[in-house]
This record gives sequence, structure tokens and C-alpha cells, in this order.
Amino acid sequence: MDLPKRRFRLRHAVIGVAATLLLGVVALEVAGWPFLRQPIERAMTRATAVPSTLQGPFKLHLFWRPRLEVDHLNIGSDPRFEVPHLLDARQVVLAWRWGDVWRWRQGEPLRVHALQAETLDAHLLRTPDGQANWQLGDQSQSKEPDPDGFDLPRFGTLMVGRGKIDWRDAVQDVDLDIAVRGSEGEAVSQQGAGYEATVNGRYQAMAMKLAVKAGGTLPLLQDPDASAQAPWVPVRVEGTVASSRLLFDGEAAALLGTPRLRGALELKGPSLAAVGEPLGITLPTTPPFDLKGNLQHEGGQWRLQASRANIGSSRLAGDLLFDQTVSPARLSGEVNGSRLAFADLGPAVGADGAGDQPAQRQPEGRVLPQRKFDLPSLKAMDADVRMKFDELDFGTASMAPLRQLQTRLRLDGGVLRLESLQTVVAGGSLKGLTQLDANASPAKWEADLDFAGIDVAGWLRGLQKDSATEKPPAATATTALKRERNEARQGGDQPVQSYLTGALSGNVKVTGAGNSTAAILGSLNGPMQINLRDGTVSYLVTEAMGLDVAQALGVVISGDKPLPLRCARFDLVARNGVIEPRLAVADNADSTIWVTGPINLKDESLDLRVVTRPKDWSPLSLRTPITVGGTLGNPDVGIEAQGLVGRVLGALALGATVGPLAALIPLIEQGSKEGADPCNPTLAAAPARKP
Repeated sequence: MDLPKRRFRLRHAVIGVAATLLLGVVALEVAGWPFLRQPIERAMTRATAVPSTLQGPFKLHLFWRPRLEVDHLNIGSDPRFEVPHLLDARQVVLAWRWGDVWRWRQGEPLRVHALQAETLDAHLLRTPDGQANWQLGDQSQSKEPDPDGFDLPRFGTLMVGRGKIDWRDAVQDVDLDIAVRGSEGEAVSQQGAGYEATVNGRYQAMAMKLAVKAGGTLPLLQDPDASAQAPWVPVRVEGTVASSRLLFDGEAAALLGTPRLRGALELKGPSLAAVGEPLGITLPTTPPFDLKGNLQHEGGQWRLQASRANIGSSRLAGDLLFDQTVSPARLSGEVNGSRLAFADLGPAVGADGAGDQPAQRQPEGRVLPQRKFDLPSLKAMDADVRMKFDELDFGTASMAPLRQLQTRLRLDGGVLRLESLQTVVAGGSLKGLTQLDANASPAKWEADLDFAGIDVAGWLRGLQKDSATEKPPAATATTALKRERNEARQGGDQPVQSYLTGALSGNVKVTGAGNSTAAILGSLNGPMQINLRDGTVSYLVTEAMGLDVAQALGVVISGDKPLPLRCARFDLVARNGVIEPRLAVADNADSTIWVTGPINLKDESLDLRVVTRPKDWSPLSLRTPITVGGTLGNPDVGIEAQGLVGRVLGALALGATVGPLAALIPLIEQGSKEGADPCNPTLAAAPARKP
């Protein structure tokens, strides 16, 4: 019996001791382990390898939600960084998880579950070699620092009442001064309550000057692993980012590091490219823009729903998602608008921009855009964006806008494609695709475009006689075209409304290589075909091109009439930037007009010859080939003097020897009979080009 009693007593004694210890631990946990202040200080100093002090009221909780509450916490900095301390904070609550501590001791980045402080003064410094004063502990036992990494301590939550943060990071190109001041106990619901901060300096290449207002404790940093538990706080951010003006009004759980925010955004600036470059987003160089919409960032994904995006004179909107969780980052969504102005795309395709420096301007006398493309930016991200615009305006009354333009922009591995490109043009259509491969050196470009049924007079309004005073809608251009065709067939006496009408069709399939628009066109290769059928041409223009004085004077007196245009065909081929016609002819009831000679896109020179062959009799004709030389920017139109001089000298000789009427004989044009279809490349015979 004695043995069982002893066992019973021993069991109860053990239970009593355990209960006493447990009660003691609970009591100490509730009391905050006050006697552990100095041991904790020594342990923190050993663990961080920098002096650490705890002053004022102290409470430590080791088991239930491990945390430290202390009136004054100071964590020093390695003397080689020449800053007074890493962190000096008052009224501090520092929370952690033991698993995070163990992983930190194994060499992983430090993760702090939460840091809340009424006042905080922090100095964060990293040198160009990747050494940082926040890399705490014995670095000889840890893994090598990642010079490209963003290895600040990870915070589940960082909230600051007031204070300042001095952040200098040579690796990430960060140089920020953040000053925070709180509400001094005012109720959040009262006007002016909450917290305010100013952010000045540079963040990842973006110059910043921001004023931040928060409805509660300012949420500066938030670990994405704990994002679901982060409270949302009303936030208003106003100021400048890069060269753009920013206003954000919404709510946020974190503003820096991995932002979590959502709200209304207004952004104005000189160019979209200046905004996109620091963020790693490939955006075109544009005129000044004014954007309004909603911005959201969650889990490494930015979403912009723009209700208004005025870029130059363009009026756009869109819904875009920029995903930074994949490599490379990816932009997707859609962009639409009522008006896209071609002039606003100019800088993106190499033309001059309003804010260009003199060194960036187009060389004098050159027409083709010389500005080099920003090819590296095409490799910074991928994209898949659908675009749809009611109108693409060329910015001139001489050319009708494109309607119902839509395409799919894809950027994949440095290859930019405009797929499924289609638009309505003056009653006709244009379809095809273009591609620019930035991986090649120089970049390779190709285009495959087909167009059909385009009313040339309705599209090229400069061909209309009243184009200088009126800009007719596209619907009336087709009506005018039909009316002039009928008048030409019926021999009507109504004056011509357009110098040229007809249905334009053709295709272009070309390639080029270069780092600018001019370089690509200067290396152009491939065929181009343009056809014009069922149209009319001005009688006066036809006679003027042939220098038929008598018939031209007759047209001036009686009025210009539209001539039925039998056909016009231009079969061109580009070889290394030089475009030459295999067949270039226009045929009407009065004459056949041939064009020969090259257009050199390398030096923008012209060497064209226009020959007119009449089909009718004329008593006073100075017909001789017309030459077009000079450059695209300064063409030089003249006449081929050899044939003209012979006719004039013959007329003068006969007039002097026989009589004045005999002087007309050399100027009489007999004309030629109607022959084979000159627009048929198998039957046509172009006049030989004189050397």
C-alpha cells in the first residue's frame, strides 16, 4: 500500500509543480516579463550585431501573439554607414513570429510581423556594392547579399504616427525623405484628422514630390504575405511624379514596397513615355496628356480604368492591366476612343515632338522621320492590347480620316505586331498587319496591307476643287463620285467637282531594316500595286500635263469637264530603298500618261519622267515630257527641253520662210488610235526612258 500512496503523492506533486510553473508563466506573460529587459537588450545586440537599447515602460509577450511593447526602442547602425542609427522609435509595438525569427537566423531576410510607432526616426542606407545597414546580424554567416534585390526587412504591417524616414539606396536608385505627422489625438471623423506625410526625392528613377493625407495611421509598408489582414485606410496623394502631376484619392493598405491601393486617379504630364519608363511599362512618346480614371494595385498587378485619356488632340479611354508577377511584365486590356490624331503618334514613329531638343529635331530638308526608335523598351515587357477607334484623323482637310479603325497590338519577346488591322476608308476598306522585330540588328520591319473600293476623291479631298473651303462628309464623297461618272459617260456639261475620281485598290507587301522610319524606308524591298478603275480625270489636267495649249485654252474657256478614266495602274517594286515602276500608266479618252524613273528613299531624291500620248488632233501642241527631280521635301518640276526646242525652232523657221500659218505645222498633234489596254502589264508598252 505504501508504494501506490507514494506514486499518488508524486503524481500530485508533479502536477502541482507544473501548475505552479504554468501559473507563473501566465502571470509573467500578463506582467510582461519585466526582468527580461536587459537580457533582451543583450540578445538583440548579439543578434543584430549593432547596439540595441530598450528604455521606459517595458512589456514582453513570448507566447500569445509574440510582441514587444516599449516606450523607447533604439537600434544602432554599423559605423561604416555614417548614420546615427537604423531605427529610433517611441511608444513602440513590435510583433513577430518565432518561425520568422528561426528563418532569419538561417540567413533569410528579416520579416517583422508588425511595427507600430507613435514616433519614428529611421535611416536606411545601401551602398553601390549592395551592403546595407538594414542587413542585420553576422553577415559572414549569411548568404551573399543580392545587389539587385529589394531586401529591406519585410513588414507585415508598418504604421507610423509621426516622424521621418531617410531612405538612400544606390542599388534601387532610391533617395527619399519621408516626413510623417499625425492627428495629435483628434477623432478621425473630424475634418483634418488622420495623418499627413511628405515624400521628396527619387524613387526608382522617378523624381517625387508628394503630399499624402491618411484618414488613420499611415500605412507605409505592407508585406504581400499578410495583405489579406491589412486594414484599408482613406488616403489622398497629391504632387509630382517624374514630370507629371498626380492626384490619387482613395484608400490604401500600403504605399511603398508592394503597394496596395485603390481609388480615383488624375494624371497630367508632357508625355506618356516619361511615366511608363520608370515603371518598366513600354509607352509611346506622346504630346501632353490628361488622364482621369480609377487605379488599383493588388498582389503585383496594376489596373487602370481610364474614363478619359486626352493625349494631344486625341480623345481616348481604356481598361488596362499591368502584371508584374510574371517575367517579363505584361500589359493587357483594351484602348478605345472617339478620335485618334495621327499627329499625336508622330513621336512614336520617329517624327518630331513638341518637346524635342534641337538635337532631336528633323534634319533640314529631310521629310522621312529620322528619330531613332527606343528598341530596348520593346523588350522590357510583353503586351496584348485590343484597340478600337471611331476615327483616325490625319490633321489636314486634304485627307479624310480613317473610320472604325481596330487592331490588336501584341508585343512578345521584343517583336511588336499590329494584327487584324482593319479600317473603313472613304467607302472602301484597308486590312492587313505590320511587324517590327527589335531582336534583329538593325530591327526588321514588314507590312502586308490590302485595300479595296476606296473613293479616291472622297479620301484625298485635296483633289476636290472646293477642298480649300469645304470639308464634305465621307457620305457625300461617294455620291459626288457616282454623279461625275454618270456625267462623263453621258457627256454632261456640268463642271468637274474633283480633278480625279475612281475606286482605288491594291496591295503592299514590303520589308525593311533599320532603327528609324527613315532607315527602314531607305532599305525597303518588295512589291506595291495600286489600281484605279471606274473613275474620271480632269480634262484640263490631262491637257496641261501634255502641254497642249490649244485644247487647254479651250477647256479654260468652255469649262473643265470630267473625262472617263479607262484605268490607272501603278506596279512598283522597291529594291534596297529605291522604288521604280514596272508599270505606271493612266489612260483616259483623251490621252495615255506614262510615268518612269526612280524614287530613292535613301537620300529622298526624285528622278521621274511623265510622258503624255494624245489620242486626238490638236492644232497647237507643245507636248514634251515633264520631269520631276529634286527631293521629296523640295521637288523640282520641269520640262524636257530637247523635244520642245525642236518643235519651237521648226515653227519659227517655217513662219519666217513660208508664212505665219505655216508656223503651226510643227505644233499640230495628229493623235493616235485607241490601242491595247495600257493597264494590262502583258500588253502595255511604256515609252523608253531617254538617257
